Amino acid sequence: MISTLRSTALALVLAAAPLALPAHARQAPSADAVYDVYARFRDNPQVTTERLENGLWRARLPLAALRPQQGAIRLNGAKATETISFAVAPQADIQSARLILRHASGRAQEGGKPQLRLDLNGRFIAQVDGVTERAAAVNEIVLDPALVQSGFNTLRIDAVQRYTYGCQDPEAAELWTDVDTSRSYVEIVYARHNFAGSLADLNALVTAGVGGVETLGILVGDGEMNAETLRWGTIASQAVANRLAYRLPAISRFDPATLGETAQGADLVAIGTPEQLSAIAPAGLADLKGEASWLSVSPSPADPSRFLIIASGRTPAAIEGAVRALATGDFPLSDTNAIILTPAEVPTGAILPGTQPLQTDAKYTFGDLGLGNTSLLGQPRGDVSLEFELPADTRFPGKSEVLFSLDFAYGAGLDETSVVNIVVNDQFQRAVRLTNPDGEVTPGYEIPLSTAALRPGRNHVSFQVELSTRTEGECSSRSMRHLAFILKDTSTMTLPPADRFVALPNLALLGEAGFPYTGLQPEKFAIRAADTGSDTAAAVWTLGAKLGQIHATVFTDTDFGFGLDLPDAHTLVVGARPGLGGFLPAELSMSTQLPGGAGDGFTRDFTSVDLGDNGLIIAGQSPQHPGRLVTLVTAESGPQLVASARSLVQPSHWTQLTGGAAVWRSNAATIVTQAPVATFEIGNMKPAEMARMKTGQASSRWILTIGAILFALASVLALIARYMRDRMNEK
Repeated sequence: MISTLRSTALALVLAAAPLALPAHARQAPSADAVYDVYARFRDNPQVTTERLENGLWRARLPLAALRPQQGAIRLNGAKATETISFAVAPQADIQSARLILRHASGRAQEGGKPQLRLDLNGRFIAQVDGVTERAAAVNEIVLDPALVQSGFNTLRIDAVQRYTYGCQDPEAAELWTDVDTSRSYVEIVYARHNFAGSLADLNALVTAGVGGVETLGILVGDGEMNAETLRWGTIASQAVANRLAYRLPAISRFDPATLGETAQGADLVAIGTPEQLSAIAPAGLADLKGEASWLSVSPSPADPSRFLIIASGRTPAAIEGAVRALATGDFPLSDTNAIILTPAEVPTGAILPGTQPLQTDAKYTFGDLGLGNTSLLGQPRGDVSLEFELPADTRFPGKSEVLFSLDFAYGAGLDETSVVNIVVNDQFQRAVRLTNPDGEVTPGYEIPLSTAALRPGRNHVSFQVELSTRTEGECSSRSMRHLAFILKDTSTMTLPPADRFVALPNLALLGEAGFPYTGLQPEKFAIRAADTGSDTAAAVWTLGAKLGQIHATVFTDTDFGFGLDLPDAHTLVVGARPGLGGFLPAELSMSTQLPGGAGDGFTRDFTSVDLGDNGLIIAGQSPQHPGRLVTLVTAESGPQLVASARSLVQPSHWTQLTGGAAVWRSNAATIVTQAPVATFEIGNMKPAEMARMKTGQASSRWILTIGAILFALASVLALIARYMRDRMNEK
């Protein structure tokens, strides 16, 4: 709690600091002085790309930016290993590559010659000595450009480390090597091929990684935005983002009149009528007639190494059809540069999402969930992981259970300490003992677990296998070849029925599952831009691309519009603070409360405070439509709104969302969140379960109430007894 108070106070003080400085004390600070406000958070590594001479580009990929885990790579044990993947787009012509590795090993290994073995895509590239000195070592490994392939590349680091040749413990604490992921990186110098491809190649050419789509320009007609162009730009952004799968480009609105000045280094999607796109139209577009839809791909006129996709038609319905064809990932596009679609050929209705959460009250095999037969052979321990997603508004009844039915087998010669530990979302739940010394094939081994271990959104179930064998003598030789365990994909997980019920606002659900702005729910939601400016549109497209990317959805049925007149639906509002007018006062009071409801001495109303470089996201119940969520994303100006939206959708920021409000800057260490001032509930729940939940939420209140009732009853009974005793004494 104290940490939250300090962080919130820091964010608010920083926002107000320019207003508090006296005029005579102001001076222009250096860039270093400004950055030193968060000096202890300098390590914020990001993938960077810079242009060199002779048309070459250099990409630097810190290992920290390539791993979901935070911090250094810790290689523990005699045979520890780590794999890291990075992507290279087919447009990149690799000229040179190298790996910079900064690492240190435990000093207890001095004299034992620890080593690191490195391979790329399964081929050996280097072997370096571990360093046991007090300072870390830095190695430069020059990579053969031919080994860096188009698509995903896998770098594997194997540690071979020991401190004695006698009786050694392969898991001894002294056997460690740390790799500094912030200062270790892969560097690739490349040229870009001129764009060459057809519509059928879009899934292969619209890719993330080195040389991929880094900047995306959307051209939608000319002049001010309207509801149709706002929707088309969002769908086009999602068409690109869903193909990128895990990264987002910097999305902007470009003007066809100044295309040559601004579009260098950007991939483009142009949407409009043939007349609106005449300056960049390919041959044949001017002859488009009637309700036909046009979709084409060609090199960008501003940069021949980038693509230009055109979605056009002479009517809004025809343009809509072209944009839908682009956004439908499995739509059968021809192996040509342009295609004309009739109204009967364009996709209609909702575009199916790429991924969906599981349904409750259903049974799934592990194969259905993406886990095949998994064997652990000759290993004393291993981890078999199962991942799945539940709907964000799932609430299981209090005493319900999820049933795992495991089909597994294990080998002979194990001792009684062998076990399979079941861990759900990092919490231990159950253990299965492997007790048969002759080995065993076990079909349908049922393990019920409380659904309290599950949570809305992503879930992780880990089967941690520990295989042990008897040994005699201090230094007896051990063979581990007989150790064997297999978990079959015919194993099942059965989910019980559940209610659809959730308390809002909850930004953690937004970050985890996009809820309620996903396009998966039967109810439509709305997106409102506060103004018709290009910066606001770019911010909407950026947020729409991120929300669509979570489940590979496309917002074809979303209600797009402008202004602050809220519809009767969950609504995402995007706009710069000065243009929000009177929308803020009832919603944006950022204050911190101590336990018991006492204020801590400061309350800031963002309606009258300059946000500076901060972005702000805040959610609450719609003042016009009870039971509807309104989520506002704002910043101080249009350009700052775009910059804040681009920072927010980065994984370093997005994964930190929680509570009911958050402020942030470009550095991920600056994000500050706050619990919602008030919550409301949506969905349905059985009355008995609702009563149980309310009782659990306010158990202390119920205990005090019951105690007070019992005390009052006892007092009344005591008075009656005294009265009766006095009457008897009188008689």
